[in-house]
Amino acid sequence: MTASTLAAGVHSGSIQPPTCTDKLLWDTWLSVFQLPVLTVADELDLFGLLASRAMPISEIAESLAIGPRAAEAFLGMLTSLGFLVQHDGQFGLTESSRNFLLPQSPFYWGGVMHGFRDNWPTPQGIKEALQQDRLQVGPTIGEDAPNTEEWEKGEIDPVRAGHFTRLMHSHSFPAATGVARHSLFQGRQRVLDVAGGSGCFCIALASQYAHMQCTILELAPVCQLAEEYVKDYGLENRISTHAADMFRDPWPSGHDAIFFANIFHDWTREQCLDLARKAYNTLPSGGCIFLHEMLLEDTKDGPLAATTFSMVMLLATKGKQFSASELDELLTEAGFQNVSVTPTYAYYSLVSARKPEK
Repeated sequence: MTASTLAAGVHSGSIQPPTCTDKLLWDTWLSVFQLPVLTVADELDLFGLLASRAMPISEIAESLAIGPRAAEAFLGMLTSLGFLVQHDGQFGLTESSRNFLLPQSPFYWGGVMHGFRDNWPTPQGIKEALQQDRLQVGPTIGEDAPNTEEWEKGEIDPVRAGHFTRLMHSHSFPAATGVARHSLFQGRQRVLDVAGGSGCFCIALASQYAHMQCTILELAPVCQLAEEYVKDYGLENRISTHAADMFRDPWPSGHDAIFFANIFHDWTREQCLDLARKAYNTLPSGGCIFLHEMLLEDTKDGPLAATTFSMVMLLATKGKQFSASELDELLTEAGFQNVSVTPTYAYYSLVSARKPEK
């Protein structure tokens, strides 16, 4: 019996439609084209072209040297995604593209787009990660980016460190400004940013709190990059760097707050607990720990950004995204009290806790 004959037998009579539409499948399939199209728009400098004024499709096509059919598909997709807006046949920038897609913007996301440009996750790579639940990971977030094995060994190639630091700065600086505008750091005098990357959180905090001094603890090659970012904002007298391996080396004392941004999600729970205990032992009585993370719901099935980010962590790190209750438990086990969670910016929250007074 052939497949068609079998199908005819099974479905004798009228064929009933599915009990729901397949829109979810279409949306998921078509989503794989979105970031590549946005990356090409950035490479063609489409957003720079439209920075000063809106243009008709014919003028855009001529400027980008693309055909009318291509321009229609290209601009239509970017408009429906929310990166362009069309009025009376003129295409212009939205607030999102003006903030995050102009290279001259301090919040330019180019580092992320181009960090992933030539190294997309593959079904085979995802399958291997799922089957192995692997702790030995490769650089799946861009071939030039160091993976957690390199960070753990404390041996980072300066060129690869540069690529990764720029990638992280791209998606972290907007959130850093959001964190700094909350009153959570009010009264803190000296902040130690552990594995602070480009120093974007210290830059945002020092800009917001005129009294605050910050220290970026990083591996030596990254410290050199952070110093360049700090200099760009004229904050050299308030932000310093401290070259150290966060796992092996002692941390500098004299800070009343210790900050971790997108760090705990890179490591196993045991390693995170070690970091939390090290923070506890470094802080004075009454000192605070802050964790900046994208939090899972307690049921671990949402929100979508956090569950997807957790899959990224499976592919590229030893870690995962945590729920608020998991971080509460971890910090309490390390000795901290008064754990609280504050939504800060976009998908992010700040988990804070205090070392008890003596």
